[in-house]
Amino acid sequence: MLPLEDIPPFAQKNASGFSFWVKVTPKASKNRIGDLVDGTMNRKMLKVYITAAPENNQANIAVVEELSIYLRKAKSTIQILSGHTTREKHIQVLT
Repeated sequence: MLPLEDIPPFAQKNASGFSFWVKVTPKASKNRIGDLVDGTMNRKMLKVYITAAPENNQANIAVVEELSIYLRKAKSTIQILSGHTTREKHIQVLT
């Protein structure tokens, strides 16, 4: 897990906290955070494995829950800015 006071090295600081990209694998065998991977447009993305299927927003909810545990932040501070219907998602964490 990450220290509370640190912004992850893969994130970009902004006015309301920090943001980063994730690449989601739904229907995985277990929920977990993986390594950094290369995404589109030469982005470094954090790999997130989720057991939920990408139906009825269940995978997005699971992504927020898993990131909440990993970052040690409240679920209410984690937002999906873009990518609600794709595997690549832009995440904002409010501080």
